[in-house]
Amino acid sequence: MAGRSAPPLRILGVDNGPAARYPTQEADGGGPWRLGDAMSLLTLNAVGVALVIVGWYVAAGRLLFHDQVSGANVAVAGVIVAGVGNGVWLLTGRRAVGLRRRSVAGAIERQYRARPRTEPTPKTTTFVASTAMTRYHRPDCVFVAERRVVALTAKTHEKQGRTPCEVCRP
Repeated sequence: MAGRSAPPLRILGVDNGPAARYPTQEADGGGPWRLGDAMSLLTLNAVGVALVIVGWYVAAGRLLFHDQVSGANVAVAGVIVAGVGNGVWLLTGRRAVGLRRRSVAGAIERQYRARPRTEPTPKTTTFVASTAMTRYHRPDCVFVAERRVVALTAKTHEKQGRTPCEVCRP
């Protein structure tokens, strides 16, 4: 199996051949983050935890509030540093996922637009609807499949107060 490549996947019935040039999740490191992103996350969180511990140590032996303020400020700075690290990490992942989504969506759209066109359905002069429906449809519309319907002209349906279907657009 070492020399064989897997057959292209089909997503929504569309061959994803153009999307194959983009790295897969496994080839890209298993996710939206790189090693540098993980290292910056680890570093900023370590600095943040260290600042919280230093702030705790500074404020721990002080009895009066005004003596504890400097330690509390250092601890708050540590929480902010760790929060910024986590926020940057999440935004980096969000950006990578958005780029991947756009590339795959573009490939799927190009395949969809390049698909062979089906022959347009011939123009019919009669459209169908049931007595309880407020819209009239083409005979092949999904909304009238397996229902008891009556075939009439568009003028007759409109005289009965029906409007054209927004899906099949008769």
